[in-house]
Amino acid sequence: MSLTRGPKLRWLSKAVFYLSVVLLLYRPISSAAGPAANATNPSPADKANDVFKGKICIGTNGRMSVPSNREHHYRNLRDRYTNCTYVDGNLELTWLQDEHLDLTFLQHIREVTGYVLISHVDVKRIVLPALQIIRGRTLFKLSVHDEEFALVVTLSKMHNLEMPALRDILAGSCGLFNNYNLCHMKTINWEEIITGTGSKIINVYNFTEPERECPACHESCEAGCWGEGPENCQKFSKINCSPQCHQGRCFGPRPRECCHLFCAGGCTGPKQSDCLACRNFFDDGVCNQECPAMQRYNPITYSWETNPEGKYAYGATCVKTCPEHLLKDNGACVRICPAKKKAVNGECVVCDGPCPKTCQGVDIVHAGNIESFRDCTVIEGSISILDHSFGGFQQIYPNFTFGPRYPRLHPDRLEIFSTLQEITGFINVQASHPDFKNLSYFRNLETIGGRQLTEYFSALYIVKTSLNSLHLRSLKMIRAGSVTILENKELCFAESISWTKIIKSQLHGTLLQNNKVSQQCQESGLVCSAQCSVEGCWGLGPNECLSCAHFQLDETCVESCDLNLGIYELTPKLCKHCHHECDETCTGPGPGNCTVCKHVKDGPYCVPACPTSKFNDSGECVSCHDNCVGGCTGPENNIGPRGCHSCEKAVINGDVEVDHCLKKNETCPDGYYYEWVGPQEQGPLKPLAGKAVCRKCHPRCKRCIGYGFHEQVCQECVKYKRGEQCEDECPQDHYADEERHECSRCASECRGCSGPNVNQCQSCRNYRVYLWPGVMEPLTNLTQFNCTANCPAEAPHKIFPADGGDPYCAKEPVVNPLVNGDEEHIAAILGGVIGCVTLLGVFLACFGYHWHQRAKSKENTAKMTMVMSGYEDSEPLRPSHVKPNLAKLRIVKEAELRRGGILGYGAFGTVYKGVWVPEGENVKIPVAIKVLREGTGSNTNREILDEAYIMASVEHPNLLQLLAVCMTSQMMLVTQLMPLGCLLDYVRNNRDKIGSKPLLNWCTQIARGMAYLEERRLVHRDLAARNVLVQNPACVKITDFGLAKLLDINEDEYKAAGGKMPIKWLALECIQHRIFTHKSDVWAFGVVLWEICTLGGFPYANISDAQLMTYLLSGNRLMRPDNVSEKLYEVMLKCWSANPDDRPTFRELRCSLEDFEAHHENYVDFSCSSSSQAHALPPTEEEITII
Repeated sequence: MSLTRGPKLRWLSKAVFYLSVVLLLYRPISSAAGPAANATNPSPADKANDVFKGKICIGTNGRMSVPSNREHHYRNLRDRYTNCTYVDGNLELTWLQDEHLDLTFLQHIREVTGYVLISHVDVKRIVLPALQIIRGRTLFKLSVHDEEFALVVTLSKMHNLEMPALRDILAGSCGLFNNYNLCHMKTINWEEIITGTGSKIINVYNFTEPERECPACHESCEAGCWGEGPENCQKFSKINCSPQCHQGRCFGPRPRECCHLFCAGGCTGPKQSDCLACRNFFDDGVCNQECPAMQRYNPITYSWETNPEGKYAYGATCVKTCPEHLLKDNGACVRICPAKKKAVNGECVVCDGPCPKTCQGVDIVHAGNIESFRDCTVIEGSISILDHSFGGFQQIYPNFTFGPRYPRLHPDRLEIFSTLQEITGFINVQASHPDFKNLSYFRNLETIGGRQLTEYFSALYIVKTSLNSLHLRSLKMIRAGSVTILENKELCFAESISWTKIIKSQLHGTLLQNNKVSQQCQESGLVCSAQCSVEGCWGLGPNECLSCAHFQLDETCVESCDLNLGIYELTPKLCKHCHHECDETCTGPGPGNCTVCKHVKDGPYCVPACPTSKFNDSGECVSCHDNCVGGCTGPENNIGPRGCHSCEKAVINGDVEVDHCLKKNETCPDGYYYEWVGPQEQGPLKPLAGKAVCRKCHPRCKRCIGYGFHEQVCQECVKYKRGEQCEDECPQDHYADEERHECSRCASECRGCSGPNVNQCQSCRNYRVYLWPGVMEPLTNLTQFNCTANCPAEAPHKIFPADGGDPYCAKEPVVNPLVNGDEEHIAAILGGVIGCVTLLGVFLACFGYHWHQRAKSKENTAKMTMVMSGYEDSEPLRPSHVKPNLAKLRIVKEAELRRGGILGYGAFGTVYKGVWVPEGENVKIPVAIKVLREGTGSNTNREILDEAYIMASVEHPNLLQLLAVCMTSQMMLVTQLMPLGCLLDYVRNNRDKIGSKPLLNWCTQIARGMAYLEERRLVHRDLAARNVLVQNPACVKITDFGLAKLLDINEDEYKAAGGKMPIKWLALECIQHRIFTHKSDVWAFGVVLWEICTLGGFPYANISDAQLMTYLLSGNRLMRPDNVSEKLYEVMLKCWSANPDDRPTFRELRCSLEDFEAHHENYVDFSCSSSSQAHALPPTEEEITII
């Protein structure tokens, strides 16, 4: 037995060893990757030493099965993985229970495509120093766990599992189960390593003895370790990255130190060539998402051609050719061809019809063997279809013992023969069945071989059947034997066939007797089509002809090649369909002869879509700009609707606008600097993620390497350089050196200068010393001077000119004309001046005292108002950073309030105009006093005070703040008085004066105020135009929000008790279930928009309250006002969505309305509507209805 199996085993061992593909793996094993990378890059010599010529090995799939021979098992592992760097499959180390085994043959393994299993291993140290990535394409499943594992270590007595280079487990969890002595695994941060969605680490220890005490990690380790020593410290490239790298890994903590998204396990730089391992495919030192395509489009010939740079995907590597044991298919190396393809010369090609499959013939076809012929194209032997094929029968063997009993077989199950193309023997049909009318089941049969013959030397034997036609439309040849068709009482067409065209052997003649009479066939309409030739036909229809009388189209005979039917004449008597890309008509074969293209035209050819390098321009494929990458939508050399999808490098103006694209190797133009766009970019520059852009330098900078005007980034200034910075113009104490384009400092005594010396000053900081021989005073025609801080000894006198000029130094003092004048005259002048000043002082004192008294009274009133409004400047100095709660709620007496006339009514109370006279103060403050109705407030004073506190705590320019409360039998709320009343009355009274801009501005202000309440988790519940007050035409404030409900932090909705509610402003869920949320406020806001845009219209004016619910549930909403655009009305409709989750937030509404306000004339137009076209005003009764 050993002599028999020995060569096979040796061959299998060699096949496993040499079957791998020898590749240059350009990934150096670097311990300096990630944030802890070395400060200096390795030299080319170092890199060359790191590159290892290894091999790709085939992994195993034995799971935890026990080997029959432990020594042979170890030897097989050693032979399989020696010098192996890439394991295609699973790495399984099991049943290695000799602790002295040498496992150093694992030292070069860098990547495992499947899972890593370590089980029943007692070697004290398992070291995988180069293993960087476990892909988890196949995972290990334990029966006791739902998780699937990429790394499983179980039932082993090893002390250490050292994998210091392991950076990434792309899919699957990690499981550590009952390892008695295993150390350091709990120190590892597995979140750094595990990448797969939902994957996790599971550590189970079920022994009664405590776990072994492990030595500490080396002091140089920043966190965990795989074992003792600095070489076993865990490396990090994910958890300590900047947030900008959240989708990948990094090589440093800064935002621009992210790895490319195609990297796995970390990197040494931002490019695709800097990856430690590849997430998808490794291609000649670069990580790519896909391997280079095997075909590329030629825009000159308008066709696809072989790409000389194309490569096949083999696992996670791109290779020029597949290993010999694999097949090529669609740019990939596969083990077997997919469905509908067959292997030809090491490549999977599409089968021409059914893929070849050879089956053995049988004596009789029955229900027990019919399925064995599925997908058969060739039958070696013969088949017979007899009466008991359909009726079923009991099998009786030649020794008269009983075999199985076969059930009935319906003729329709013979459809299984539709793939059959050849029978090497004969076909014998002797069966009748009501549904057995023809042999269309064999419609693709082309050849009957006749190697075996039946009676009358027949290869086709049809006797006493229920057939009325043959329908063997594809039968072209009977190589040997004759045709016998007898006693078929319903069979027509057989005698019309020219059998000599089919039968190749002339040794035996055909036997056609006692079939249906030709005249009877004609009377029954069972005759050949007029399109068939005299050679006959197999059955009814032009597709059953042996040959055509006029023209043939596919398998059908036609009278002519009618161009209008989408066909053309290829040769005499042969028509062909136009190419499928032609739109009906054509003039010849192929996509280049279409009259009109169905989709688009690329040069002379019709194609389903334009290639990537072109765009569709009204049905014509036009080339994109040469700088485009990944396609385009127009001819322009930029990224946008009429430009490229992306480009290798782009010139950016501003922050995000792409001015134009550049080629990959093209340098940035002058005035621009190079910048790398991170691979995680999600903003407007997302099309340029992972690529380069050229950004404009600072306006002061002519050439630069970064943004700014400091010399570190600016290489040349546009105008002048001062110190280390560029300037538009030199400051006052500097002068411009036009030759060097620099600003130089003036002399210290100069105030402005034209040069560096003291005699080049424009003016002096202290004193001038004029320069002319023997004269020290200024002359009109001499202006040269020096500047000095102190006058020199030769010109000690300081002269201050009367015209305000610079002081200067002189030899002699200037004489004052008043000194020699009349002393009595001077005394009179001084006395008059003193008297006037005295009288003026007395007058000003009287006036000031009166003014002070009036100002003090106003100040007291203003202070009181500010105190109540929360605007006084009384914050103490606070050393901590804790923001104090400055909300104030003042309780006032009823005697301090003076009610006036009624301002209006609301759902919760009546509003009066009034005056507040604070006790002990001599001031009167105009206020609005709201008296709450009974039953609308909270049930207790404590709850009322809580809600009043909420009103007092809000601070927003568009919310009316509460000043004070009065705790009487009817709660009274005191607020600021808004002199212009509510917004509803304001728009009704001023409808002829209101334009679109203020109208949209009010809507935006309301949205801002509601967004503030939404952030504070306050639900208003009574938002309407009547509850928006006008402070001035440019400012509106929301009121009545204090009676809203404050939602708890874990509360999303509020269910109201009974009471009066404004039904025509309420959302569906409020009316049906009394549930109020921020989304119900959004519904009410939509109604407010409608009220404002209709200038005070009344919603649902013609719908009664009882009918409103039915009206809304039917899908009806308020009609679009005539002066409102579709876009603004669309915002209203979103607010009125039946599903609250479909309504926008107030933050989104605020942003939309701010955009509308910027272009107000496009959204609201009063030019085409007059005031007479306004919507109906509300009825005279109160606008609140009891629900």
